[in-house]
Amino acid sequence: MSGVLLREVDFESRDESSWRFRLFGPLQVTHAGRLLELGPPKQRALLAMLLLRRGLETGIDQLIDALWGEEYPAYAKNLIQKSVSNLRGLFAAEATADEGISLEWSAGGYLLHTGDAYVDLYTYERLASAGARAAREGEILKAAELLERARVMSTGPLVEGLEGPMLQRERLYRQERFLSDMEVRAELELELGRHRNAVPYLHYAVHKYPLRERFVWLLMLALYRSDRGNEALKLYADHRARTVEEMGAEPGPSLRALHARLLSQDPELMVLPVVQPKTLPHVRTTRLTHLPESLT
Repeated sequence: MSGVLLREVDFESRDESSWRFRLFGPLQVTHAGRLLELGPPKQRALLAMLLLRRGLETGIDQLIDALWGEEYPAYAKNLIQKSVSNLRGLFAAEATADEGISLEWSAGGYLLHTGDAYVDLYTYERLASAGARAAREGEILKAAELLERARVMSTGPLVEGLEGPMLQRERLYRQERFLSDMEVRAELELELGRHRNAVPYLHYAVHKYPLRERFVWLLMLALYRSDRGNEALKLYADHRARTVEEMGAEPGPSLRALHARLLSQDPELMVLPVVQPKTLPHVRTTRLTHLPESLT
């Protein structure tokens, strides 16, 4: 989810000698504040794959399938080996022994070690997981803060511009995860009574993902609670017209029910809970390390 609302920078502070890997948007690697040249597209895609599989060994056949699928060129294995050699040379030329950056081969395949380097996706996962956990435990304000910090980190599609079957699958998966996290983020704003703050963010989300009805539902409620009931009704009318025209179907039952309650000016809407603990996302069971103290 890219756009003006997501172009803020929320990286952990690091000294100038640190490594930084960015997976949101175009793949970027910097060291000592200097942007490194990562080579041709397939070499960058290989690095992206290894970063996405942090802590897991990845064999040649897995990499071929991830980067080309079933229709791979005869030279695929040689290209992977050459790309690995180039990346090793890059890391060896830049990294010091105590930074822990290395690309190793074992019986199970290639394994990339990132040491204590900053990787934006890993930090996003820690923040989002901590935010979901705080929401389930009733720490709504803390949850909102953590999920907002996660939101501003997603500055574009995962490894934008790189191709490969697995990269495309990962891109779609991460996008869905991101949208689910952001739905919870908006719900928390309403739960905290900050519906006016939620309106601009939800307008952006509805504009970018017009058929995602949970965002429409939340925006309608936020507008109503902000004394903008007529705008909420117009939003529904516009959404219904788009749905009928593009999908040949009426809006979903939840949206229709909220519309009916808006028409009747149901006073219960002002206190309607939108955060349901049983529907909050589960804490991710990822391979990420423990949450840094700065995020707790």
